[in-house]
Amino acid sequence: MEWIISHGDTDGICSAGIALSAFKNAKLFFSHPIGLPEDLKNVDGDVIICDIALARDVYQETLKELRRLKDDGREVIYIDHHPLPEGHDPSNFPADMVHSVNSCASEQTYKKLEDKVSPDMSRLAIIGAIGDYLDKTHEIEKLLIRWEKRNLYFEAGILIQAIESTGRNYQDKREIAYFISNDKTPSSDEGLVRKAIAASIVEEDMRKRIKEEVVLRGNVAYVIDLGWSLGKSAVYSKGLAGALVGIGAEHRKDYVEMSLRTHSDAIDLNFLLKRITTKMGGMGGGHPKAAGARIPREKFFQFIAELNEAIIEKIREHNEEY
Repeated sequence: MEWIISHGDTDGICSAGIALSAFKNAKLFFSHPIGLPEDLKNVDGDVIICDIALARDVYQETLKELRRLKDDGREVIYIDHHPLPEGHDPSNFPADMVHSVNSCASEQTYKKLEDKVSPDMSRLAIIGAIGDYLDKTHEIEKLLIRWEKRNLYFEAGILIQAIESTGRNYQDKREIAYFISNDKTPSSDEGLVRKAIAASIVEEDMRKRIKEEVVLRGNVAYVIDLGWSLGKSAVYSKGLAGALVGIGAEHRKDYVEMSLRTHSDAIDLNFLLKRITTKMGGMGGGHPKAAGARIPREKFFQFIAELNEAIIEKIREHNEEY
């Protein structure tokens, strides 16, 4: 394998670390769903793609680049756990696809490459799963048998916080991936530990700020333009306000970028966001309980209102089922 393309969050970096352990001379690049087709244009060899959703808006462009590689005789492995776009045809997908919405990309990458890596790489699979809230699967529970669970949560905390502190610095993320691919623990790198501690101090300050600034509208709580992690802002907004859905948002030019979180089994954020954002000239999707969206900035309050209406409808349907 000559190329590895992965997402830049904890799950993506752990997936990349596992893949690098198997293919030590591979080139590592980080990408995202919308930018993947353009990034694939630079690939001229065998490639493994980890933890990058197939985005509806660039689905055909992504297929085109994958077909180019397959037609050139390249090996293409696509490992992901995001919901697949409507109309996806597995039988016509130009890659060896490993996919399950029930397990993280790190777990799936480890299982796919298990015969090429040390069993110790199962540690990265577990850490990636913790980072993506998917550490309760049957496979992860099996892998945990050979590890001290409490220690792995400690290591995961260091890595998650250190990655959070890197922001969009992909060189830092690349260095982290190479480091952990050599079976090194996050706690053995003083630099990562310092970054993790600094990030944790900032997080406690931001938690207190969110407590003061969170806005609750119906079943939705949000904070906007904190200059901090959108995902964590969404988690704390939801929890501190006692809402069903939390949103961390920020203005970026003419748009509002958002991360959304819910704990409710009745709410599928991936489904709701695709429906609501499309008619607003935006885009959205992800997982049922963790998703992202982008909408024109003037539509933000309309979005909050329509999301509340959709939540009420889903709660009513859910209650009628029982």
